[in-house]
Amino acid sequence: MYTAEEFRQDVIANIKGNSEFSPLVESILQNSKFQFNDTSYFTRVIWNTYERNLVIFCAPEDRIELEKYKDPLYSLCSKIHGNQDDYLIMSLEIIAKNHISPVTNATSMTDDKITITTSIEIDRSSTNNIGHGGFGTVYKYYDEEKEELIAVKIYEPSIFQNSSPEIMKKRFLREGKKLLSYSHPNVVKAFDYGFLGDESAYIKMEYISGDRLSDFVLSNKPLNPALIDTLCYQYIDAMSYIHSQTDMHRDISYSNVMVTKANEIKVLDFGFARNADDTNYDTEYKDIQRKFVIPNEKYTFRTEVYCIGAILYTLITGNTFDDYNPDSIDESECNFKLKEAVKICLSLKPEKRFSDAVELKKFVQKSDTVIIPHNFSLDFFKKMLSESVILHFYPKNLPTKEIIAEWLDNKYREHIKSSAFQSTVNLLSLLNHISGVTKITFYKNVKYDLDKTPFIELLNFYDTLSDEMKELFIRNILLIILEVSKDDDLDLPFC
Repeated sequence: MYTAEEFRQDVIANIKGNSEFSPLVESILQNSKFQFNDTSYFTRVIWNTYERNLVIFCAPEDRIELEKYKDPLYSLCSKIHGNQDDYLIMSLEIIAKNHISPVTNATSMTDDKITITTSIEIDRSSTNNIGHGGFGTVYKYYDEEKEELIAVKIYEPSIFQNSSPEIMKKRFLREGKKLLSYSHPNVVKAFDYGFLGDESAYIKMEYISGDRLSDFVLSNKPLNPALIDTLCYQYIDAMSYIHSQTDMHRDISYSNVMVTKANEIKVLDFGFARNADDTNYDTEYKDIQRKFVIPNEKYTFRTEVYCIGAILYTLITGNTFDDYNPDSIDESECNFKLKEAVKICLSLKPEKRFSDAVELKKFVQKSDTVIIPHNFSLDFFKKMLSESVILHFYPKNLPTKEIIAEWLDNKYREHIKSSAFQSTVNLLSLLNHISGVTKITFYKNVKYDLDKTPFIELLNFYDTLSDEMKELFIRNILLIILEVSKDDDLDLPFC
């Protein structure tokens, strides 16, 4: 049975990074209690389903904030809940309870500590301070829930920034939202963001143990050719992913690319990132430190490709870009195709460069060997379904290849896109979009808010396939789904 507490956790997971709601709404729901009030009345929405009313209990101080978002909250709750245990949510009521501690104005920051919630307090001592930049200070913190160190970036802008504090804070929160929308192994992962009192804000991210790229290269030169190839391809793949979202990083530097202890690339710091279609961006261009950009060149995707080339140059030659020498590229023992790609990236004329990192990635993949391997497998999908759900369909109405193709090409894609600002995806909501599903039976003690990364990788891999291979891929997904499907006898609620 789907409990109210399980549902509350699902709602919180879907609100993370959702632009329809303020960051405070998530914090309030974290501190709230959900209750189902079930009736014996049939709904007129789906056959054989009953009315379920949702009640959210919160502190009196927090009720006003939730009431502001009651309509979109009800819409989201209805979508997430769907048809569970033969019930549909038909109403939402918000009730204040004095015994619940308020969240509003609970966050604070002093000279000694930072309080994000009543259970998360960060000591601002020098031992926890791990970095400072134009937007703020980064602290490390042990998250008991995740049982690991995380990094918390606090909004404390540099006095040397030219923009107003209001614009800087807005930009900081936009960075948190953007990071939550990303899902790539070589891009820093964000877990949460929100306001910190009235003047500040925070972003919770994965803690990265390693060195900034230039320090790593200079202290370990000469790098092994195989390691050079690996790091370069990871960086290209990360930047290709960012460009595929039609985003530009706009602040590429050695400090914003790290190499972990496991020799993995991590791209950081998206405070100046901008979507190419964003016409309301408020960053003053003079705020951006144009570290690798040719003077007087308007910043475009081709400009960013030049900056990517500067990073790749350092990786393959072992020298910083300040000591740029074109001849040193040919002296590198790395992959030939990679050296040619760097030369194209560093062309002085923008029109001679790759149009973006997506084109760069395709270029390096055209070698005789597969440079960026596609070791994608549907094993995760098969294991996940077999251990989680049973899909019910009307008699003799099990899904076909055409139904699965339509689901993957449209509904699956739309669902992933609609959760752009979330780090998880709800499995039940995703499967509910398969045409013909009448009910989903799910196993107890199984989490249904799952890391979105493999779901995105599935879609990205599918998009790279030829039409013939796509058909084979869909057949494999169909077989996996059929293994957990059954066609039921038609059970009418009344005659």
